[in-house]
This record gives sequence, structure tokens and C-alpha cells, in this order.
Amino acid sequence: MINYYEVLEVSEKASKEVIEKAYKALAKKYHPDLNPDNKKEAELKMKELNEAYEVLIDDDKRANFDSVLAKKREIEKRREAYSKNSSENSNVENNNTSINNDHNVISYSNSYYTDQDDNFFVNTRNMDNKAKKKLQEKLQERYLEAYDAYLRERGYKLKYRWTFKRVMQVALVIIVSIIVFTILFFIPPIHEFCMDLYENNFVIKFIVDMVIALFNSIFSIFQ
Repeated sequence: MINYYEVLEVSEKASKEVIEKAYKALAKKYHPDLNPDNKKEAELKMKELNEAYEVLIDDDKRANFDSVLAKKREIEKRREAYSKNSSENSNVENNNTSINNDHNVISYSNSYYTDQDDNFFVNTRNMDNKAKKKLQEKLQERYLEAYDAYLRERGYKLKYRWTFKRVMQVALVIIVSIIVFTILFFIPPIHEFCMDLYENNFVIKFIVDMVIALFNSIFSIFQ
């Protein structure tokens, strides 16, 4: 989550006048026309500045942002407390891991698995280190999902960076889809239906021809 106060380099108690002055000064400093050598970076910086200014100059949006920021800090504080407790109790065999969805807090409990009042508890008494690590990753995923949902409910648009794992997942989905379609294509009834659709639908025929031409061009380059 971007801290708009840090983007504009102002205090969280700054007045509108201070915010406006800071925005104008930074906008002048990072304007793309004044940074021809780093124009792309300047454009990204200006986008951040505009977004931060739009939120902090509006009373309602600023109050909403302050609320989310306070919630985030509370979550991070509790996560740090959990990490500290986790390291101190890593050799205790009877600890059970739990997570509270209402407060986004991971803690320890002596209960077996339950699913009541938005809480769930998992017994880790007989788990080895590998299983505990896998469980912790699952809990972390659930925490991030809950936090993302919390931000979306308040109107924030979330953008995710393309990681190698995400690229591989998308590539795998595309490859599997192509394989499944290829297998289905050679089933006689489906093959006849696809060929009839290709021959009688101009739009589909155009798209398919373009895709085939693209693949032929790629293959010719490699050859």
C-alpha cells in the first residue's frame, strides 16, 4: 500500500495548504518535460503525485485513507508480535496455530480445527517443520486475501506486479487450454462443428487466419 503522505513528503497532520504547496513543488520537480533523460520514471512519479494529491486534498477520501493506514499499521504491529512469539516458541511441540479473520491476527491456541465466529484453529502438535511452513504460507495467503478485500471494500484499486510465478501460472493455463482444445478439435463431431463455424463466420475466420499467420511468421523466424 502506498503511503500518500510519504509520496508528497508531508506530515500526516499537514494542512491542505501545506499539501498543495508540497504537491506543486514536487510536480514542478518531477514533471516529465523537465526530466527528458528519465521521462518514464518522471511520468510514473507524477502519476503517484497526482493520485496522492487527489486523495489527501479531499476530506472524505483523506479520512478514509487515514482509516485504512491505521488499520494496516495495526495489522503490521500484530504480525510483528506474532513473528516474535513464533520465534520464541518455535521449539514448543504443543502450540497450535490459529488466525482471527475479524482482526487479521495470527496467534496460538490449544484448540483443534473449528470454524465458528470467523475464527479457525489448526492443531499443529504432530506436524513436522515442512508441514508447519506450508500451513504458515496458507495462513499468509488468507491474510493477504482478507486485507485486499478490506481495501477493495473502501474503493481502492489494487495493482499487482507481474512476478515470475504469476507469469508461469498464466503460461501454464494457456498451454493447458491449447492442449485441451487440440484434443477436442480432433473429435469428429466437434471438428465438424468448428470447421462449419470457421467457414460460415467471417469474424472467426478472420481471427483464426490472423493467428495462423502469426504462428507461421514465428516459425519462419526460428527456421
